[in-house]
Amino acid sequence: MSIYTVEYQYDPTKAAEMDEVRPDHRTHLRSLHEQGLVIAVGSWPTPAPGAYLFVEAENEGHALDILAEDPFLAHGFIAMRTAHPFNLVIGELKQDK
Repeated sequence: MSIYTVEYQYDPTKAAEMDEVRPDHRTHLRSLHEQGLVIAVGSWPTPAPGAYLFVEAENEGHALDILAEDPFLAHGFIAMRTAHPFNLVIGELKQDK
């Protein structure tokens, strides 16, 4: 398995609805983290809201599949998501266990 980044770009018109579902979204991602599939997650507010998720996966498709049951995706809050291989050059990403 390798590390992949998954970029989420959120629909900015659905911010209030996202706030209602956010606890379920975070619970789901924490579960994936505890399973060792999600390494880290972070978001940004502007210019359009989004997030980066670091995922242990076999390939880009598998990285997206791991996140397929994310409540934000199920509710249509993610306008775009892409996965890319991530080659760490400096620093470290390690699982919190």
